[in-house]
Amino acid sequence: MSDAKSPYLSDSYETLELLARGALAIGDLTKALELYGKISRRLSNLKPEVLQRRSELRDLYGLSLMRQAMIQHWQGNFEQAEQLYQQMMSVVPDRARPIRRLLALVHIDMGRIESGLDELRALAVASPGDIYVWLTLAAECQTLGRLDEAEENLRRAVRNATHASEQEEAYLALFDFYREQGRVEEALAAWNQAWAAQGKEPEYIFPVYQMMWEAGNSEQAYAYLEREKNPLRKGFYQGKFAADQGKLDEATRHWQRVANLDPFKYSEGQEAWAEAALRVNIPPRRVLGVLQILRQTGETTPQQMILEAASAARLGHLEDAAETLKQALAAGFTARPRRTTLPPAQWELLDELIGNEAICSQLRRYVEGDQQTAPGVEEGAQP
Repeated sequence: MSDAKSPYLSDSYETLELLARGALAIGDLTKALELYGKISRRLSNLKPEVLQRRSELRDLYGLSLMRQAMIQHWQGNFEQAEQLYQQMMSVVPDRARPIRRLLALVHIDMGRIESGLDELRALAVASPGDIYVWLTLAAECQTLGRLDEAEENLRRAVRNATHASEQEEAYLALFDFYREQGRVEEALAAWNQAWAAQGKEPEYIFPVYQMMWEAGNSEQAYAYLEREKNPLRKGFYQGKFAADQGKLDEATRHWQRVANLDPFKYSEGQEAWAEAALRVNIPPRRVLGVLQILRQTGETTPQQMILEAASAARLGHLEDAAETLKQALAAGFTARPRRTTLPPAQWELLDELIGNEAICSQLRRYVEGDQQTAPGVEEGAQP
């Protein structure tokens, strides 16, 4: 949407869009859907020549349709999502390619798998320089177990990237693919190529020492961990590696040192601080306060929500813990593949941090018995 003011872009439109965006941010999809629907209905009543002349109105119309389509998709209302994307293409035809990519994902989730994949393949052939089509196609193939095709599409994304930033993104996707397949040396090569693409040192290192540890290569894991510059992450993983080796006293010492640090002194690593703090029984109210401040900045991840839920549960606030877990569950609605349950690893972490089987069972029943909540959208996310 254009930043320029327009006599046609009234305060009511701006207010509605602001309210809708806020509703998305806190996960109130019912309200967001209502507000975006109101915007699109009002704009649909304008004369076509007005929309043609006022690009900011046309863009807002397209945005409102896209957000409605995405919400309907997340909630499993695939036919409604399909209709809204089709309508959006007629309103903003210059956005047809990314809309078709999103529409293909709807078709895949509807069970029209081959049709959806063919749509993605056609888009990739028609626009080989659009690496996001190749990356999307690779991700869908990987989900379906078509690993050779997934790898080839990732390689095509690398070859067709025209900017260094795109090359970096494609190589990092290739790193994730190889890491998941246990192909450590190829993953490490992709990692190094990602940062070399922009001629810079890695901005972070933790995925590499995580991978080495998972692969059973403790010597290289420790070597890469020594290069970690963030003390929150470094101390947490020193403790984790020690705990995995049964050295619980050593693990506790590392975690206590992390917990004694000021988490806001550093630009990242607060998740590591929170988990370390919970593991050495720092008052959960303090941990919860740090995590809630992070939420206010918009830097929320499913991992943070699991830690927040564990903190709330330790305080006896089971309703708050369950609501937070629902938001973590709902994040899976936007993931590829679309998930409708929390991953086992997240439940295992929650069970471990709460340490009370009865409470964990109660939360599991409450959360997985109601899967209607879905999350907001990160501001600036690309369709």
